[in-house]
Amino acid sequence: MRWPAEALCQPESSRNLRFAPIQQLFVIILTLLVCAGAGLADSWQYGRIVQVQKSVNSRTKTWVVNTPITDEVTVYTIWVHLTDSVLTGTYELSSDASAPPPEWTTKYPVKVQVQGDTMYVRGPTAEVRLHIIQRKAAAQMLPLTKEEKKTLADMDRPTDQESMIGLSRESQSSEKASSAPPAVTAVPPPAPAPPSTGTVSVRSTPYLSEVFVDGTSMGYTPAKISLPPGKHTFRIEKPGYKPWTKELTLTIGSELTLDATLERK
Repeated sequence: MRWPAEALCQPESSRNLRFAPIQQLFVIILTLLVCAGAGLADSWQYGRIVQVQKSVNSRTKTWVVNTPITDEVTVYTIWVHLTDSVLTGTYELSSDASAPPPEWTTKYPVKVQVQGDTMYVRGPTAEVRLHIIQRKAAAQMLPLTKEEKKTLADMDRPTDQESMIGLSRESQSSEKASSAPPAVTAVPPPAPAPPSTGTVSVRSTPYLSEVFVDGTSMGYTPAKISLPPGKHTFRIEKPGYKPWTKELTLTIGSELTLDATLERK
């Protein structure tokens, strides 16, 4: 490559200035990527469970001669207290997502990571991925105790297999042999716990009206919803129709049916 005569007459430092902006831009991009990765690794925060609610909704798969063919889907709604706000998220029960553990009750400590409209909630026995549907300001969360923080910190400790990295094969074999637990006789699984909720089957005319329970959307009719015992307010809405409301009192194990007929505006 031959330089123009004018360029050859310039000092070496002046010629290098042409490439300085590109080098600076590369350094800035690399720094931002490193900082973003570090921020993501440290973005887990302490939180507390506020409430866990299970609902069973009917979802229309297809229509056959003006008749809807439906299947049931189980949806979990979880409220999480995070610093000075309460985040509400939902997820569907599937082969890849199991039900939240029973110990996730009010004020149960968890670790939380928020990425846009996605919220990850981790406990010592489970982790779920939620789609955030609501964010509300709240009072300051009750701080975690030392014992609660220690329990959550133990989740991030390396496993026994990871801690043996670097040892010889003989040392690993002897360590595994000495730490192997004794054989335990299999015991039958415990009997299922008695029901703790009531069920309401909601139908409407017209179909596919949105169902709100105590102000929270629970899907569309026809729907089968599990709720804790007590008084609940149901509101059925559909564009072009007047809202329909009714109060019901549920008891443990009750199975009620709610038929709503909406009037046109």
